[in-house]
Amino acid sequence: MIEIFIPILWICVNDKCEFMQSEGYFVREQECLVSLENQKRHMQDLVRRSNMGKITVLEGTCVDAQIKTITNKQV
Repeated sequence: MIEIFIPILWICVNDKCEFMQSEGYFVREQECLVSLENQKRHMQDLVRRSNMGKITVLEGTCVDAQIKTITNKQV
């Protein structure tokens, strides 16, 4: 088994909230956390540049999951 970390971000701009999950994952939690911080900054810049409104919630976490490894055994 291996442990992976999946970055999850949620943002609310005015009254509209969105949930985002990365298509990728990380094998180190610290890399996942850095990715989250980068994504938060990106979303702040995007909202600021677009004049979409005010960010009322911007949170994220790295969800960990245990994944079974598959081995190819010859019969």
